[in-house]
Amino acid sequence: MATSTQVTNSSLVRTVEDLRRADAQFTRRLLAMRAPNDTDRAAMRFIIEAPSDSPATPGDLAAHLGVSTAAITSLIRRLQDRGQIVVAPHPDDARSKILRPSLRDINSPVDELSRRIESVAEEFTDDQAAHVARFLRRLTEEIDSLPE
Repeated sequence: MATSTQVTNSSLVRTVEDLRRADAQFTRRLLAMRAPNDTDRAAMRFIIEAPSDSPATPGDLAAHLGVSTAAITSLIRRLQDRGQIVVAPHPDDARSKILRPSLRDINSPVDELSRRIESVAEEFTDDQAAHVARFLRRLTEEIDSLPE
């Protein structure tokens, strides 16, 4: 007979599998809609979180994301086309540019999923959130350690 811990752990594993399926389906929908992908969202977080006295540059963004300058050019163009960022001349280096979030995005999450994640997170007490965060961090560590 299974113990309540085994049932709970088994339920947790099934729930993670459900999350993986939902994430895969969401990714397929994003690709079909050409909506922001994970890289676009990571780029926006980096740009939004850059200090106002040291805004992000294309080079900073490329280094942060670990992608080529050609990829950054394409990414910046997508973010500009969606109205998420403003590209301006660098005040100290005429050869460089700075990236700032548009006024539309400066105080809001990058996308609808981020807004929904924040809403769900508010349903948990600080103690509950700490337990969930610990589980997700450990899961992320395990996924990151898988061989490529």
